[in-house]
Amino acid sequence: MSVSIFNRVVVVIAALVVLTGAVITTLVAVGASAPDILPYGWFETQLQRVADATGAGVVGIIAVSIVIALGMLGVLLLESMPLREPPPLLISSTEGGTTTIDVDSVCTLVENTGVTIHGVHDVDSTVKKGAEGLLISCRALVALGINIPEVGAEFQSKVKETVEQLTGLLVARVDVKIRYKSGEARRLGVR
Repeated sequence: MSVSIFNRVVVVIAALVVLTGAVITTLVAVGASAPDILPYGWFETQLQRVADATGAGVVGIIAVSIVIALGMLGVLLLESMPLREPPPLLISSTEGGTTTIDVDSVCTLVENTGVTIHGVHDVDSTVKKGAEGLLISCRALVALGINIPEVGAEFQSKVKETVEQLTGLLVARVDVKIRYKSGEARRLGVR
């Protein structure tokens, strides 16, 4: 499961828990439910305080609970919407038709190009369309002891050249964030 989907699941579960709490608090505040509504006596002390509230205290509790419930319903509504795919990138347009490429495909090209560079183990990338061309941002995992300035320059050059040559799209920038791969037991040869 990707991180994005995992994050959405966590947010939905948290929103449902908070929404349930707001609804139970409202029910107890208006007297529609007893403070011992939850199993195992969970939050019974706090709900008893809600049940014992009078006057302005009850109005405040109900108002806050309703605002929280509406907020959580909004979060659930936003999370239920499908993830938006970025529009495809236009490569060419003629009378005979158009040629486009998905942003994900450009990311795949960038990542596969990056791992062909000596010492680069893994690459994650994002691609955005800018006014002057593609803006490519990468995170590269490299072998411990690799010369970062050399790998960074080679990475930027090779990715720019490959993407422009194979897609025909201009590349405005290639930003690379490099991190050494941990856990390697090799000795470093520093000159």
